[in-house]
Amino acid sequence: MQRRAFLAATGTGLAAALAGCTASANDGTDEDDDPTPDPTPDPTPGPVDAVVVESGERLTAVVGDAPSPDDGAVKPHHVRLTPTESEPWTVRVRVAPTVGDGHHETYELHPTAEVSLSLRLPADYEVTVTDIETDATATEVVTPANFDCNRSWTTFSPEEGDISVSGAATRMACSPPVVTADEPLSVSVGDRSLPDGETKPRTLSVVNPTGSTDVVELSLEDDAEAVAFGGTFQIEPDARIDVTLTEEREFVARVVRTENDASETVTIEPSSFDCNEVTTVVALNDDGGMQATTLSTLMACGEEMPEASG
Repeated sequence: MQRRAFLAATGTGLAAALAGCTASANDGTDEDDDPTPDPTPDPTPGPVDAVVVESGERLTAVVGDAPSPDDGAVKPHHVRLTPTESEPWTVRVRVAPTVGDGHHETYELHPTAEVSLSLRLPADYEVTVTDIETDATATEVVTPANFDCNRSWTTFSPEEGDISVSGAATRMACSPPVVTADEPLSVSVGDRSLPDGETKPRTLSVVNPTGSTDVVELSLEDDAEAVAFGGTFQIEPDARIDVTLTEEREFVARVVRTENDASETVTIEPSSFDCNEVTTVVALNDDGGMQATTLSTLMACGEEMPEASG
Protein backbone atom coordinates (compact mmCIF):
# COMPACT_ATOMS: atom_id res chain seq x y z
CA MET A 1 0.00 0.00 0.00
CA GLN A 2 1.37 3.41 -0.96
CA ARG A 3 1.48 6.07 1.76
CA ARG A 4 0.42 9.67 1.25
CA ALA A 5 2.34 12.72 2.44
CA PHE A 6 1.41 16.37 2.93
CA LEU A 7 4.23 18.39 1.43
CA ALA A 8 4.47 22.01 2.63
CA ALA A 9 5.85 24.27 -0.08
CA THR A 10 8.22 26.92 1.28
CA GLY A 11 8.39 30.57 0.24
CA THR A 12 10.10 33.85 1.09
CA GLY A 13 7.04 35.59 2.48
CA LEU A 14 7.65 34.60 6.10
CA ALA A 15 11.32 35.62 5.93
CA ALA A 16 10.36 38.98 4.46
CA ALA A 17 7.82 39.55 7.21
CA LEU A 18 10.35 38.72 9.95
CA ALA A 19 12.93 41.02 8.37
CA GLY A 20 10.40 43.84 8.37
CA CYS A 21 9.64 43.32 12.07
CA THR A 22 13.34 43.42 13.00
CA ALA A 23 13.88 46.68 11.15
CA SER A 24 10.91 48.28 12.89
CA ALA A 25 12.18 47.28 16.32
CA ASN A 26 15.60 48.88 15.71
CA ASP A 27 14.24 52.03 14.02
CA GLY A 28 13.74 55.06 16.26
CA THR A 29 11.71 57.11 13.79
CA ASP A 30 7.97 57.58 14.04
CA GLU A 31 5.97 55.06 12.03
CA ASP A 32 3.91 57.80 10.35
CA ASP A 33 7.06 59.54 9.04
CA ASP A 34 8.28 56.45 7.13
CA PRO A 35 7.22 56.90 3.48
CA THR A 36 8.15 53.32 2.55
CA PRO A 37 5.36 50.83 3.28
CA ASP A 38 6.19 47.46 4.77
CA PRO A 39 6.37 44.79 2.05
CA THR A 40 3.30 42.58 1.84
CA PRO A 41 4.40 38.98 2.39
CA ASP A 42 3.54 36.48 -0.31
CA PRO A 43 0.97 33.91 0.76
CA THR A 44 2.48 30.65 1.88
CA PRO A 45 1.35 27.79 -0.39
CA GLY A 46 -0.74 25.16 1.29
CA PRO A 47 0.30 21.55 1.73
CA VAL A 48 0.21 19.18 -1.24
CA ASP A 49 -1.39 15.77 -0.76
CA ALA A 50 0.79 13.30 -2.66
CA VAL A 51 1.18 9.56 -3.08
CA VAL A 52 4.72 8.64 -2.03
CA VAL A 53 6.68 6.21 -4.21
CA GLU A 54 9.88 5.17 -2.44
CA SER A 55 13.25 4.63 -4.11
CA GLY A 56 13.30 1.46 -6.19
CA GLU A 57 9.52 1.06 -6.17
CA ARG A 58 7.32 0.95 -9.27
CA LEU A 59 3.69 2.01 -8.89
CA THR A 60 1.24 1.05 -11.64
CA ALA A 61 -2.32 2.21 -12.30
CA VAL A 62 -4.83 1.28 -15.01
CA VAL A 63 -6.85 3.87 -16.93
CA GLY A 64 -9.92 2.60 -18.80
CA ASP A 65 -11.10 -0.87 -19.81
CA ALA A 66 -9.54 -2.88 -22.62
CA PRO A 67 -11.75 -4.36 -25.33
CA SER A 68 -12.81 -7.96 -24.68
CA PRO A 69 -11.48 -10.52 -25.43
CA ASP A 70 -8.07 -9.14 -24.54
CA ASP A 71 -5.79 -11.50 -26.46
CA GLY A 72 -2.74 -9.22 -26.50
CA ALA A 73 -3.12 -8.19 -30.14
CA VAL A 74 -3.65 -4.60 -28.98
CA LYS A 75 -1.30 -3.67 -26.18
CA PRO A 76 -1.86 -0.76 -23.77
CA HIS A 77 0.10 2.46 -24.05
CA HIS A 78 2.06 3.39 -20.92
CA VAL A 79 2.66 6.84 -19.42
CA ARG A 80 5.79 6.80 -17.25
CA LEU A 81 6.97 9.27 -14.61
CA THR A 82 10.68 8.92 -13.77
CA PRO A 83 12.66 11.19 -11.41
CA THR A 84 16.40 11.80 -11.48
CA GLU A 85 18.73 9.47 -9.61
CA SER A 86 19.60 12.12 -7.01
CA GLU A 87 16.49 14.11 -6.01
CA PRO A 88 12.82 13.48 -5.26
CA TRP A 89 10.29 14.79 -7.78
CA THR A 90 6.74 15.82 -6.93
CA VAL A 91 4.37 16.06 -9.89
CA ARG A 92 0.70 16.34 -10.64
CA VAL A 93 -0.50 14.20 -13.56
CA ARG A 94 -3.81 14.45 -15.38
CA VAL A 95 -4.84 11.88 -17.99
CA ALA A 96 -7.99 13.03 -19.80
CA PRO A 97 -9.62 10.65 -22.29
CA THR A 98 -12.18 11.91 -24.81
CA VAL A 99 -14.98 10.41 -22.72
CA GLY A 100 -15.08 8.35 -19.56
CA ASP A 101 -13.03 8.42 -16.39
CA GLY A 102 -9.40 9.50 -16.53
CA HIS A 103 -6.67 9.72 -13.91
CA HIS A 104 -5.77 12.73 -11.74
CA GLU A 105 -3.18 12.32 -8.98
CA THR A 106 -0.12 13.89 -7.36
CA TYR A 107 2.98 11.76 -6.77
CA GLU A 108 6.15 12.24 -4.74
CA LEU A 109 8.72 10.06 -6.50
CA HIS A 110 12.00 9.35 -4.77
CA PRO A 111 15.18 8.64 -6.77
CA THR A 112 14.95 5.50 -9.00
CA ALA A 113 11.19 5.20 -8.34
CA GLU A 114 8.69 5.03 -11.21
CA VAL A 115 4.97 5.53 -11.83
CA SER A 116 3.47 3.71 -14.82
CA LEU A 117 -0.07 4.48 -16.00
CA SER A 118 -1.52 1.86 -18.35
CA LEU A 119 -3.97 3.30 -20.91
CA ARG A 120 -6.10 0.33 -21.96
CA LEU A 121 -8.69 1.67 -24.42
CA PRO A 122 -7.48 2.82 -27.88
CA ALA A 123 -8.64 6.45 -27.93
CA ASP A 124 -7.46 10.06 -27.80
CA TYR A 125 -5.95 11.14 -24.46
CA GLU A 126 -4.47 14.43 -23.29
CA VAL A 127 -1.73 13.84 -20.72
CA THR A 128 -0.59 16.84 -18.65
CA VAL A 129 2.24 16.69 -16.09
CA THR A 130 3.06 19.62 -13.78
CA ASP A 131 6.15 19.98 -11.58
CA ILE A 132 4.88 21.14 -8.17
CA GLU A 133 8.12 22.93 -7.24
CA THR A 134 8.83 24.80 -10.50
CA ASP A 135 5.30 24.91 -11.94
CA ALA A 136 6.70 23.66 -15.26
CA THR A 137 4.08 21.85 -17.35
CA ALA A 138 4.27 19.44 -20.28
CA THR A 139 1.35 18.12 -22.32
CA GLU A 140 1.30 15.23 -24.78
CA VAL A 141 -1.50 13.70 -26.86
CA VAL A 142 -1.96 9.93 -27.22
CA THR A 143 -4.05 8.63 -30.15
CA PRO A 144 -5.36 5.21 -31.26
CA ALA A 145 -2.27 4.98 -33.50
CA ASN A 146 -0.25 4.37 -30.31
CA PHE A 147 -2.12 1.11 -29.69
CA ASP A 148 -1.08 -2.00 -31.63
CA CYS A 149 0.85 -5.21 -31.02
CA ASN A 150 3.93 -3.29 -29.88
CA ARG A 151 4.80 -2.17 -26.38
CA SER A 152 4.83 1.64 -26.36
CA TRP A 153 5.30 4.35 -23.78
CA THR A 154 5.61 8.10 -23.20
CA THR A 155 8.03 9.16 -20.45
CA PHE A 156 8.04 12.41 -18.44
CA SER A 157 11.18 13.37 -16.45
CA PRO A 158 12.55 16.50 -14.71
CA GLU A 159 15.25 18.41 -16.58
CA GLU A 160 16.83 21.63 -15.24
CA GLY A 161 13.60 23.12 -13.92
CA ASP A 162 11.59 21.94 -16.91
CA ILE A 163 10.00 18.63 -17.93
CA SER A 164 11.42 16.49 -20.72
CA VAL A 165 9.16 14.18 -22.73
CA SER A 166 10.26 11.17 -24.76
CA GLY A 167 8.50 8.28 -26.44
CA ALA A 168 9.48 4.84 -27.67
CA ALA A 169 8.01 1.55 -28.87
CA THR A 170 9.08 -1.89 -29.93
CA ARG A 171 9.25 -2.40 -33.71
CA MET A 172 7.26 -5.52 -34.53
CA ALA A 173 5.25 -5.66 -37.77
CA CYS A 174 1.61 -5.67 -36.66
CA SER A 175 -1.50 -6.91 -38.43
CA PRO A 176 -4.98 -5.66 -37.48
CA PRO A 177 -6.52 -7.77 -34.71
CA VAL A 178 -8.85 -10.51 -35.91
CA VAL A 179 -12.50 -10.60 -34.81
CA THR A 180 -14.07 -14.06 -35.13
CA ALA A 181 -17.66 -15.29 -35.11
CA ASP A 182 -16.96 -17.30 -31.95
CA GLU A 183 -15.51 -14.32 -30.04
CA PRO A 184 -17.18 -10.97 -30.83
CA LEU A 185 -15.21 -7.91 -29.82
CA SER A 186 -16.96 -6.01 -27.01
CA VAL A 187 -16.01 -2.62 -25.62
CA SER A 188 -17.62 -0.11 -23.25
CA VAL A 189 -17.26 3.63 -23.93
CA GLY A 190 -18.36 6.36 -21.50
CA ASP A 191 -18.37 7.19 -17.80
CA ARG A 192 -21.45 5.11 -16.85
CA SER A 193 -23.28 8.30 -15.88
CA LEU A 194 -26.69 7.55 -17.37
CA PRO A 195 -29.15 9.55 -15.25
CA ASP A 196 -31.36 6.83 -13.78
CA GLY A 197 -32.12 3.14 -13.84
CA GLU A 198 -34.68 3.61 -16.61
CA THR A 199 -32.15 4.96 -19.12
CA LYS A 200 -30.50 2.18 -21.10
CA PRO A 201 -27.08 2.30 -22.75
CA ARG A 202 -26.96 2.54 -26.55
CA THR A 203 -25.18 -0.07 -28.65
CA LEU A 204 -23.29 0.35 -31.92
CA SER A 205 -22.49 -2.87 -33.79
CA VAL A 206 -20.39 -3.51 -36.89
CA VAL A 207 -21.23 -6.91 -38.40
CA ASN A 208 -19.97 -8.93 -41.35
CA PRO A 209 -22.70 -11.21 -42.78
CA THR A 210 -20.70 -11.77 -45.99
CA GLY A 211 -18.72 -14.89 -46.79
CA SER A 212 -15.27 -13.29 -46.71
CA THR A 213 -13.02 -11.57 -44.18
CA ASP A 214 -12.86 -7.80 -44.51
CA VAL A 215 -10.72 -5.09 -42.91
CA VAL A 216 -12.53 -2.07 -41.46
CA GLU A 217 -11.50 1.10 -39.70
CA LEU A 218 -13.83 2.08 -36.87
CA SER A 219 -13.75 5.51 -35.23
CA LEU A 220 -16.22 6.56 -32.54
CA GLU A 221 -15.93 10.30 -31.96
CA ASP A 222 -17.48 13.01 -29.81
CA ASP A 223 -18.99 16.20 -31.24
CA ALA A 224 -15.51 17.79 -31.38
CA GLU A 225 -14.16 14.90 -33.52
CA ALA A 226 -11.94 13.58 -30.73
CA VAL A 227 -11.77 9.78 -30.80
CA ALA A 228 -13.45 7.96 -27.91
CA PHE A 229 -12.60 4.54 -29.37
CA GLY A 230 -10.92 3.59 -32.60
CA GLY A 231 -8.88 1.05 -34.49
CA THR A 232 -8.49 -1.18 -37.53
CA PHE A 233 -9.90 -4.71 -37.40
CA GLN A 234 -10.09 -7.85 -39.53
CA ILE A 235 -13.70 -9.02 -39.30
CA GLU A 236 -14.28 -12.63 -40.29
CA PRO A 237 -17.61 -13.88 -41.71
CA ASP A 238 -20.45 -13.65 -39.15
CA ALA A 239 -18.19 -11.75 -36.72
CA ARG A 240 -19.21 -8.54 -34.98
CA ILE A 241 -17.90 -5.60 -32.96
CA ASP A 242 -20.23 -4.37 -30.20
CA VAL A 243 -19.63 -0.94 -28.64
CA THR A 244 -21.76 -0.11 -25.58
CA LEU A 245 -22.24 3.63 -24.97
CA THR A 246 -22.71 4.41 -21.28
CA GLU A 247 -22.72 8.22 -21.42
CA GLU A 248 -25.62 10.39 -22.61
CA ARG A 249 -23.97 12.59 -25.24
CA GLU A 250 -23.54 12.89 -28.99
CA PHE A 251 -21.40 10.26 -30.69
CA VAL A 252 -20.43 10.02 -34.35
CA ALA A 253 -19.44 6.58 -35.65
CA ARG A 254 -17.39 6.31 -38.85
CA VAL A 255 -16.80 2.92 -40.49
CA VAL A 256 -14.53 2.50 -43.53
CA ARG A 257 -13.86 -0.64 -45.59
CA THR A 258 -10.17 -0.36 -46.39
CA GLU A 259 -10.31 -2.38 -49.65
CA ASN A 260 -12.33 0.30 -51.46
CA ASP A 261 -12.70 3.18 -48.95
CA ALA A 262 -16.48 2.71 -48.81
CA SER A 263 -17.71 4.46 -45.67
CA GLU A 264 -20.74 4.87 -43.44
CA THR A 265 -21.30 7.61 -40.85
CA VAL A 266 -23.88 7.37 -38.08
CA THR A 267 -24.75 10.09 -35.56
CA ILE A 268 -26.15 9.07 -32.18
CA GLU A 269 -28.00 11.93 -30.50
CA PRO A 270 -28.19 12.40 -26.71
CA SER A 271 -32.00 12.35 -26.95
CA SER A 272 -31.91 8.76 -28.22
CA PHE A 273 -30.89 7.48 -24.77
CA ASP A 274 -34.11 6.41 -23.02
CA CYS A 275 -35.80 3.36 -21.53
CA ASN A 276 -35.53 1.40 -24.78
CA GLU A 277 -32.80 -0.99 -25.80
CA VAL A 278 -31.53 0.60 -29.01
CA THR A 279 -28.87 -0.85 -31.31
CA THR A 280 -27.49 0.73 -34.46
CA VAL A 281 -26.08 -1.95 -36.76
CA VAL A 282 -23.62 -1.16 -39.56
CA ALA A 283 -23.60 -4.26 -41.79
CA LEU A 284 -21.09 -4.97 -44.54
CA ASN A 285 -22.61 -6.23 -47.78
CA ASP A 286 -21.39 -8.30 -50.72
CA ASP A 287 -21.14 -5.40 -53.18
CA GLY A 288 -18.43 -3.66 -51.12
CA GLY A 289 -20.71 -1.21 -49.34
CA MET A 290 -22.40 -0.94 -45.96
CA GLN A 291 -25.86 -0.28 -44.59
CA ALA A 292 -26.84 1.20 -41.22
CA THR A 293 -30.04 0.15 -39.46
CA THR A 294 -31.33 1.13 -36.02
CA LEU A 295 -33.35 -1.38 -33.98
CA SER A 296 -35.39 -0.41 -30.90
CA THR A 297 -37.78 -2.05 -28.45
CA LEU A 298 -40.11 0.97 -29.04
CA MET A 299 -41.50 1.15 -25.51
CA ALA A 300 -43.32 4.29 -24.35
CA CYS A 301 -40.92 5.79 -21.83
CA GLY A 302 -41.94 7.78 -18.77
CA GLU A 303 -45.55 6.63 -18.81
CA GLU A 304 -47.18 4.58 -16.08
CA MET A 305 -48.65 1.29 -17.17
CA PRO A 306 -52.44 1.04 -16.57
CA GLU A 307 -53.51 -1.28 -13.79
CA ALA A 308 -55.19 -4.48 -14.85
CA SER A 309 -58.92 -4.51 -14.10
CA GLY A 310 -60.78 -7.36 -12.53
